[in-house]
Amino acid sequence: MSWTKGNYASLLIVIISCFLGVSFVEITLRIVNANDPWSKTAEANILRDFQFKYDVSQLYETDTPNVEYVRNQYGLRDACKSLSEIDILTIGGSTTDQRYVSFSSTYQAIIEERLKNFNDSFGCVSNAGVDGHSTWGHLFSFEHWFPLIPELSPKIILLYVGVNDADFLSATSPNAGYDTVGRGGVKNFLKGVEIAKALLPIYRLLQQSSSATYSRHTPRQYTDDDYTVDVMNKQTDLLSEQNALAFRSRMKSLLEKIYALDATPLCVTQPHRFVMEKEGVIYGVANVIGDGFSGIDYDYSIRKLNDVMFDLCGKNTVDLYNHEFSNSHFYDGVHTTAAGSKEIGEIIAEFIISKSN
Repeated sequence: MSWTKGNYASLLIVIISCFLGVSFVEITLRIVNANDPWSKTAEANILRDFQFKYDVSQLYETDTPNVEYVRNQYGLRDACKSLSEIDILTIGGSTTDQRYVSFSSTYQAIIEERLKNFNDSFGCVSNAGVDGHSTWGHLFSFEHWFPLIPELSPKIILLYVGVNDADFLSATSPNAGYDTVGRGGVKNFLKGVEIAKALLPIYRLLQQSSSATYSRHTPRQYTDDDYTVDVMNKQTDLLSEQNALAFRSRMKSLLEKIYALDATPLCVTQPHRFVMEKEGVIYGVANVIGDGFSGIDYDYSIRKLNDVMFDLCGKNTVDLYNHEFSNSHFYDGVHTTAAGSKEIGEIIAEFIISKSN
């Protein structure tokens, strides 16, 4: 009995010691970061001074299986010589981030190359896309990230949005944050813990070395057999309408912030591979949003968001949703291969050039 009590006592001492140690480290980090304005940005998955080499050979066929992914000291992915050179700033989620696409093949690099050939005085295109961001995250960026970047005064701010916001089951959550469509909960609570934020880079490196490397980027080439649902969920109409109303409000706020920077917004609708037409009937992939909500429901939702963008952005809208892409342009339902990113870059560049003539 005394042996058991002694072990419990020892265990209790260890637990208390660990708690006190963690608390001390947390308090110390909070004091250290209290005067660091960049500390806040870690909550929203914004990486700074980050470099990692990704093996994309399992995602899609490519001549460059290793992607060197780099974010600079300001959290931007670009090849700009100075911040004042940035003429176009691109904002979006993982489909803008394109972390599994070599920098030279990203749509930003393609746009920059085309516009420099068209106009010698053109500066550069900078990528502020963040994996997991929806319009909630983009608003966070304008409030907490972009003001920290000196000399940032782009002429065009490109909004490549919609894919994450289309998930109406979580996009309008009152606990919305910045991780995939604005989910809250334990994960976002941990983002407010200084120890968790300090360990985040290590976690990401371990994650990239594990079988979960392509979390939310699982390679999937859909075939005809995957499109099995031909009826929209009865709840989708109402949920999509509510979601579109909330999206409209956030888009208005984003556009106001863009105009406040004396920049021009360029809105881009996003394509996806979750529906297809077979013999005149539209079929969707099952359970795209959640149980009982297929690609048909997702497609209906994102079309509602596209209507909002066309309404608010008008002629400054690039319609990629209705562009004819091929299967080789995607490695899953929404994320592009190098070929897909190049295709997007060519389309957007051509749109910008046509507006300049």
